Amino acid sequence: MKSRIRLSVAAVAASAALVGGVAPVLVAPVPVATAAPSNDSIAAKRALDSIAPQPHDAADVVSNIQTANAVLKKLGITPFTPTLGACTDFTFPMAVGGAMPGPNTPILGDMTYKILGKDVDLNAVRKGEILYGFVPAGTFDDSADKKGMQVAWFNVDTFKGGLAEPMGGLTDTILDAVEKRIAESGLPSVLVKTAIDPLKKKLNEIPSNGVRGGLVETEQGTVLSAIYGTVKKGDATCYFFPSMGIATAK
Repeated sequence: MKSRIRLSVAAVAASAALVGGVAPVLVAPVPVATAAPSNDSIAAKRALDSIAPQPHDAADVVSNIQTANAVLKKLGITPFTPTLGACTDFTFPMAVGGAMPGPNTPILGDMTYKILGKDVDLNAVRKGEILYGFVPAGTFDDSADKKGMQVAWFNVDTFKGGLAEPMGGLTDTILDAVEKRIAESGLPSVLVKTAIDPLKKKLNEIPSNGVRGGLVETEQGTVLSAIYGTVKKGDATCYFFPSMGIATAK
């Protein structure tokens, strides 16, 4: 696991360098003797060059990251580091993860109300919880299983952590949580429509292509997190290196 995390950190650093338009410089040792490359070697090199990200794509990369960041920020989710995906169709999409500690609800803010002299918490994210979001840039297939993305977390104050349940659709994650809070409160069912309808309307404005969400009970404290895994892209599968960040659960 440690080696996987080290590889992931390197991948995130590489993607960050790509976004900044700075290519890492590799210095190769000078060989004592070289053999003439075979025709197969030359063909393989050309094939790899044709699928590698090119310098003129830098503006598109920045634009894609800005779009993904905008989606998270519109929901009130603080973005993590950008990351890179490697797909079986030889594309390399960018993505961004993020986190929202409770008590809070995307778009609507804090939904804690004083009702009959009692505090009622209807938030999608409650105290001691964090809502994670993940937004890839590009077109992805959301019609099949959405469970390819995961969250690894560690609370540095409690020394607790783990792998959360696989992430699902972000909209479903938010709506299911709010509906659960309302059901637990014992308040009249008419409140479901009053609270859910405006939230649904706003969430429908958010693109769902590959967007993932997960709600994790981390307890209070500073939480280190990494979001990684796979998302379907048509017949292809994209493997995303971790998007990393820190959030403080209240």
